[in-house]
Amino acid sequence: MMDKTLIKNLNHRRKIYLAIIAFSVIAVFVRIILVEVDRGRTIISFISEWSHFGRPVTVEKIIPQDVSVYTKLTVRAASGRQAAGFVTADIQDKLQPGQEVFYSDTGKPCGKIASIGRELDMDTGMFPVEIEFNQEMQPEELVVVFVCTQTIPKVLVVPNEILDFNGPEYFLWKVENGRARKARVKIGASNGYGAVIREGVNPGDLIVFNGRSMLSENDLVRVISGVPLRQTYSKGRLR
Repeated sequence: MMDKTLIKNLNHRRKIYLAIIAFSVIAVFVRIILVEVDRGRTIISFISEWSHFGRPVTVEKIIPQDVSVYTKLTVRAASGRQAAGFVTADIQDKLQPGQEVFYSDTGKPCGKIASIGRELDMDTGMFPVEIEFNQEMQPEELVVVFVCTQTIPKVLVVPNEILDFNGPEYFLWKVENGRARKARVKIGASNGYGAVIREGVNPGDLIVFNGRSMLSENDLVRVISGVPLRQTYSKGRLR
């Protein structure tokens, strides 16, 4: 006769197997039900949603502001905090003794212009300029500095990344009465950060920052932000 303990263990295992099978069957039925429910949902396409509510874009208001134009100079350290270099005649006229210089066009002052030569250097064909740094330099070290040579008052500036171009022509997308408008613009001074807009948009216009790649002329748009234009053109500086 089979041992009672063995029979008990077999019954216990049988119950576990039956429970696993039952769980698997239930899981299959639940999955089938979920699939059927999902199939019954209404499919909403981006195209139908955009046609009803408008294409989502972020916009920023363009406002006039003063922009400083910076020129890059390369000077060679002489001794201590002194360094010397040369500038062209058009730059010489825009510099003043005591004027601050910078290691970058967005950084803090690193020194000042000590003197500007008025006599042309015959070897270089340019005018000598001396820089006094705030700290001692290594002798013969070449240093690149930036100096403000012009301030353009009350201009419209946009970051380069929102400018579209077709050959020599540049464009911006703006929003008027809830519709996308492609504006041909003319640019002036520019650098690696942004460009001055001379024509094509007006102060207060809402310029599209994000969502431009999907736009067509006269598209209905849905504005999801609207704040003053960010100064991503190097904090109001051009070079």
